Amino acid sequence: MPTVEARVETDRPSRYLVQLCKHFSNKGRHLGHRPRAHGSGDERAFRDMRAVAAQAQVEWSDTDGQVDLPWGRVTLRAAPGALTLRVEAVGDEDLRRLQDVVAGHVERFGRRDGLQVSWQRPGPTAGSAESVGATEVPGGGAVSHRKQLRVVGLVGVIAVVLAVHLGLAGAVVANWQWTGWAVAGVLMVILVKATVLGRYAIRRARATKNR
Repeated sequence: MPTVEARVETDRPSRYLVQLCKHFSNKGRHLGHRPRAHGSGDERAFRDMRAVAAQAQVEWSDTDGQVDLPWGRVTLRAAPGALTLRVEAVGDEDLRRLQDVVAGHVERFGRRDGLQVSWQRPGPTAGSAESVGATEVPGGGAVSHRKQLRVVGLVGVIAVVLAVHLGLAGAVVANWQWTGWAVAGVLMVILVKATVLGRYAIRRARATKNR
């Protein structure tokens, strides 16, 4: 649903909120009977506006207000130093009409205070489909696949290194001409390398997972 918002800086937000809601609650009676316009298009637009205003459903307090019209909904909130306006409509054309009506009223009521209404499209809210999509990394599946390949490749390299060292250990054990302390030294080196490589593999796997 098309939506726009505006934050109007004012020292009297509650006053303008109540004034605007009371204005809409008149259901078009404030429009009176305008003299016959020069163009038929103006007359038709005026009749349409009166018909829409006559269907207004309005609720308000000193801090919050809501106006429901056939064109859409206007939500108002008075906060310290500002009046917040939110306009929602089914289509862009109805949204534009509501924007013009609301902005025209607010700026006319607040002419002495110099109130200005500047509409902005609201940003995505947390948890919405837009915000979830904005935080996703394009091609995330490919990135995850590359991470898995890196981990598998690292494990493969470590396995080859260990196999080479284990083969060397087997050769040392088979060659009885080596002294006992030499065999022990080779086995110790293999054990140290296996421990270091194992810890390195674990750290890399964790780092890759957390990226």
